[in-house]
Amino acid sequence: MIDTLKTEFPADMARAADFPEMGTLENIANDAMDSFKAYAREHPTSVALWALGIGFVLGWKLKPW
Repeated sequence: MIDTLKTEFPADMARAADFPEMGTLENIANDAMDSFKAYAREHPTSVALWALGIGFVLGWKLKPW
């Protein structure tokens, strides 16, 4: 039998137990968007080229005719 009092939990599980609202989908999405915005500010050319490439491929594959 596992003694749960002596078992050490990973840090992310301990934080999730301390702050149950931390792991909600809304908070995760906001954190991801904040990270993307920061990356886009630091590397605007890279983000623009990726957006152009993804738009080109989607436009090519999803054309209406």
